Amino acid sequence: RPLISSLLITSSSSEETATTTAMSSSSSNNNNNVNDIPPQKIGFIGCGTIAAAIATGLATQTSIPIQSISVSRRSESKSSLLQQTYPNLITVYDNNQDILQNADILFICVLPEQTSDVLQSLQFNPTKHTIVSLVSTTTLTNLATYTQLPPSQIFKCICLPAVSRHEGVCLLTPKSPHPILLPMLDSLGGVVQAHNETQMNAMMVPTALMGNMYGILQSSRDWLVQNGGTDDGEGISKQDATYLVGKLFWGMMQDAERQCQDNENAFEELIDEQTPGGLNEQGLKNWRELGALESLSVVQDKLFERICGKSDGSLDK
Repeated sequence: RPLISSLLITSSSSEETATTTAMSSSSSNNNNNVNDIPPQKIGFIGCGTIAAAIATGLATQTSIPIQSISVSRRSESKSSLLQQTYPNLITVYDNNQDILQNADILFICVLPEQTSDVLQSLQFNPTKHTIVSLVSTTTLTNLATYTQLPPSQIFKCICLPAVSRHEGVCLLTPKSPHPILLPMLDSLGGVVQAHNETQMNAMMVPTALMGNMYGILQSSRDWLVQNGGTDDGEGISKQDATYLVGKLFWGMMQDAERQCQDNENAFEELIDEQTPGGLNEQGLKNWRELGALESLSVVQDKLFERICGKSDGSLDK
């Protein structure tokens, strides 16, 4: 099933609600009274996978009242499906200025090389608009130059597609007690605020490990298929192996997610729970002796260099 279709269909269930507690980079939950928030008008400049995920999450959450969601036609396959799925809430526009006319909070979801031209072609209203840029390489200073909005109305955000199901977490900078934006992002699963862009850059590194995680799942699945045969030739099917590995890791991540919200030592405690002398302890010991965790640190260092513009992220040769 195509990703955008999966996001929309999965998230449209009326029984699904956000359950993850919002966090900040320094302390506790956002204390704004969401009951006092008026219906919001949201806009998306650009409509790729992340824009569609955020729009889907906002359309299906029940914490913040949403009056309307305006989206760019491009990418047309995604914007059209959004409008078909939520016809009473989402409107597609060909002209981005029309989105500005119909929205107060604007998510900027264009390609990095398009950001300057797209934003400078629009007329933002400093008494009305707040922008949230999902363009990782564009700085807050650049956004202020392109939009002519005051700094207090300019934010950067990073999130993954799980926000469509209210199961993600949004990284936001600069840190701000914004009375609408914080509970809105919280409704997508949670929000962590970075004090500044330097801290945000570091927090972006784990978001780039999604491919690594899927690579581990694939490797585990492939090992099962290759080594799960019996003497009579009956092997483990690829489908069974895929399902087993996916469900096993999902259970592990659920335990980690439940414990991490108010416990900074959650991961250490989960490791300590492994049975002494057992298979899980042996697996981690072997991984450490092979240098796998040190390799992960190197991978993160290189990702951080790329995010900060210091290298292309490739390993040193």
